[in-house]
Amino acid sequence: MSISKLFSILFVLCSFQINAQQIEWGNPQKLKQKNLYNQIIGESGGNIFLLRGKDQDFRNDLIIEKYKNTLALDISIPLPLTVNGSVERVLLLRDELFVFISAKNTVKNQIDLLAQKMDLNFKPIGNPQVLCSMPESAFLEKRNIQIKPNANKSLIGIMFISLADNGKGNLNLYQYDMNLQQRFGKQFHLDEEEKGVFTSAFDLSNSGETFVMIDYPIKDYKGEREDPRKFFLYVYYPTTDKILEYDIQAKDSFSIDELGMCLNNYNQTISVTGLYSESAKIETKGYFYRRYNFISSNLEFSSSNLFDEFFLNKLSSAKIEKFNPDLNDFYIRKIVPRSDGGLVVLAEKFFQTRQTYTYYVNNFPQTSTRIVYNFDETAIYSINPDGKIQFNEVIKKHQSSVGDGGYFSSIISIPTLDYIQVLYNNEGNEQTDITLYSMNYEGISQNKIVVKSSNTNAAIIPTEYKQISANSGIICAIRDKRFTLMRITF
Repeated sequence: MSISKLFSILFVLCSFQINAQQIEWGNPQKLKQKNLYNQIIGESGGNIFLLRGKDQDFRNDLIIEKYKNTLALDISIPLPLTVNGSVERVLLLRDELFVFISAKNTVKNQIDLLAQKMDLNFKPIGNPQVLCSMPESAFLEKRNIQIKPNANKSLIGIMFISLADNGKGNLNLYQYDMNLQQRFGKQFHLDEEEKGVFTSAFDLSNSGETFVMIDYPIKDYKGEREDPRKFFLYVYYPTTDKILEYDIQAKDSFSIDELGMCLNNYNQTISVTGLYSESAKIETKGYFYRRYNFISSNLEFSSSNLFDEFFLNKLSSAKIEKFNPDLNDFYIRKIVPRSDGGLVVLAEKFFQTRQTYTYYVNNFPQTSTRIVYNFDETAIYSINPDGKIQFNEVIKKHQSSVGDGGYFSSIISIPTLDYIQVLYNNEGNEQTDITLYSMNYEGISQNKIVVKSSNTNAAIIPTEYKQISANSGIICAIRDKRFTLMRITF
């Protein structure tokens, strides 16, 4: 063995010895209601804040909780609201809680979006402030109002689609500083029927540019694909008061099957990447990459390529039956920006199947169906700034469950300075091993069980977590059939 190869192996071993993790558990709580969903708001002053609701919309009948640094429950009360309305978002910003509420104004026949500040002990600060309003006839309850801060927590952006008088959609954009002073409020008319407009991503930069990814149905389509759509990136520049539309597919002839957006404040770029199939085929075997510079407003780079057969074959290597591998049914779960302008993409395979089964009532056979939720392989691939693949890997797993929407399935991804950490339950249920998959930014990986079911009866809830620092995350979990918080630090 050469000295250089030996040094390389020793370097890898040392790297993974350094990549240790620490897991802390809170005190398990007996749940009064088993159907509560949880949303981690954030951490401040050593305390963790959690929102609980009866459904995944987190609109009404909410409970807000405060946990100590030891993950022990400190306060649990109904979310105190002084306005009768629906909660759109709760944010933790600079040691204050911001509750955003949409409420009917019966005097003016309009819908107001209000913000109520609270301290960290859930005491209201001042009165609710009206941020923006719209006619009640233009408000669409089926559409969520998107509210999010920028990366450095200096601005708050609001985006929603409303209904125009002619039945088409309006794009509404608002932006506020941390004192809730409005920087701008804009409405843009979309030349599409409202029911056909779909927004898939929304973000804002540290300098205030606002990004929205929207897709529309392709009119007069005569091909074989179901619900074909065209995709656009809208960028609003507040300094020049202009909005630009970028055709993501441009002149390419392929069909986009899945895509996502990633903001890089360091390089001042916004990247769009996704999966595609060639127009004449249904198999999803390609990826595309677009990088836009939001300072110059130009398309900085564009490419599209097919995945190599070696990577595609990894998707089928664990299957008993051979098949033509592709990335059908893969959904992008995370896009991690690289400092050099590239990206790391995590995409997971998800599909539903229906099972027919027979049961007996008074000795008479009855037939019914049930939905099986399947979460299989996770593909990880790193795209260089020139659009070429640096490395790719596949996490082999199979999670399936019935009637729970995949509550214990899917993955948790926590990108740290040197690694991308992926946590998942080996099985999609409460009794399972918890596995940690660690990959560094050179593509070297390690897979190990961090919580054994023989030692601890626990399972993480992948949809209910938040990365709270550069190297740690808080995860909602079930331990000994009770709810608890789990902190993992790398």
